[in-house]
Amino acid sequence: MNIQQRAQELQSEIVAARRHLHAHPELGGEEHETTAFLAEELRKAGVDEVVTFEDITGCIGIIRGAKPGKTVMLRADIDALPIQEAPGKAYCSQNPGVMHACGHDCHAAMLLGAAHILAEQKDQLCGTVKLLFQMGEEIGRLSERYVEKGCLEGVDAIFGQHVWALLDAGTCNFAPGPRMACSDRFTLHIQGQTAHASSPHEGKDAIVAAAAVVMALQSLVSRVNDPRKPLVVTVGQMNGGQRVNILAGEAQLVGTVRAFDRDFRNSMPQRIEEVARRTAEAYGCTARCDYYFGPSPLINDQDDLTRLAQSAARKTLGEDCLRYLAPMTGAEDFSVFTEKVPGVYGFLGARNKAKGIECTHHHPSFDVDEDVLCRGAAIYAQFAVDLLSENS
Repeated sequence: MNIQQRAQELQSEIVAARRHLHAHPELGGEEHETTAFLAEELRKAGVDEVVTFEDITGCIGIIRGAKPGKTVMLRADIDALPIQEAPGKAYCSQNPGVMHACGHDCHAAMLLGAAHILAEQKDQLCGTVKLLFQMGEEIGRLSERYVEKGCLEGVDAIFGQHVWALLDAGTCNFAPGPRMACSDRFTLHIQGQTAHASSPHEGKDAIVAAAAVVMALQSLVSRVNDPRKPLVVTVGQMNGGQRVNILAGEAQLVGTVRAFDRDFRNSMPQRIEEVARRTAEAYGCTARCDYYFGPSPLINDQDDLTRLAQSAARKTLGEDCLRYLAPMTGAEDFSVFTEKVPGVYGFLGARNKAKGIECTHHHPSFDVDEDVLCRGAAIYAQFAVDLLSENS
C-alpha cells in the first residue's frame, strides 16, 4: 500500500474529524466527549483494541501486526484552551470560552487517519502500534498519568508532532538536539515585619526586599549560567501588603524558569532560594522557595529516530521539505515520555499566506491549512511502518 496515496484518499474523513473536534472542544482533564468520539472512531477504523480509563480522559488504540516485532507509540494531544474563538468559521467552537487554538484537534484527526492506514495493513506489520490520544497537554505534566498506568510498558520508541503556524504548509522540522525548554514554576515567600509607614525603621519591609530579589535573580542568568546555554528566569507576580500606610510584613514572588540544560535546570531550586535568602537578609527579611518541576526539556537525542522521522517526512512531503526551526522556550509534556523511552518530536508546517492562514498559536483566530492534515497522518503512519520494518 502506498501510504501517501491512502492518506490523500482519507483527506475528507480526516478533515471531518478535525472539524467535529474543533466544534466541540474540551479543556484538559475534561475531554469526556472527545474521548468517546475518538474511541468510537478507532473502533470504526478496525484497531484491535481500544483502551480507556475510569479516572482520566484520553484513550489508546492498539494495532497488532501479523508478525512479531517491536512496539511503537504514536502520540496526539487532545485538549483545548480557555479562549473565546473569533467568529467566522463554519466549524467554530460551540462551547463558549473554549477553543482549539493550538492545533490539538488537528493532531487527533491526523492520528485517526493514521489508525485507518495502519489497521488496513496490519497483516504486513512486524510488531505493534499504540496510538495514544493524550489529555491535558496544556496543563503541564498530565502525561505522567499514562506512565503511571503502564502505558509505556513494552514501548520501544515514541513519536509525536505538532502542526506549526511558523512553518509553511508542505514543510516540516525534525531536528536533533534541544527543541523545547522546561517549564518550571517557583514561589518565593519573603517574610519581614510590619510597621507604620511613618516609622519604617521599626519594621522590615518585605516588599522592598522582594523588589531587590527580583533584580538579584537575574544574576543567575547573566553571571551564573553558561551564556552559551539559554536560560530564562521571569517573575510574573508580586503579591504583598495590606494598606498604603503599613510596611508589608510578607510578600510573595511567583515566576517561571525555562532552560534546555537538564543538569543546570535541576539545580535551580537551590540556586533561586540561595539568591533570594541572601538578598532578603540584607533587608532584615527571610526567604524560602517552593519549586515545581513542570515538563522537562524536550530534546531529540536519539539520532536514529530523528533520521527515521526525517525520512518519513521526505517520503510524504518531498526531498526538500525539511526546514530550520530554532529551539523554543515554550514547553511540551511529550518530554515526560522521552524520559522513559526513546522518542522523537517534530513540527509540521500549517501556514499558508496565499489562503490567509498565518495566525499564531493560542490566538482567537487560529486556524491551519487543512490540506496538511492528510500529510500529517501519512507521516505518523510512515514512521511506524519504517520503524517496525527496520527492526523486524
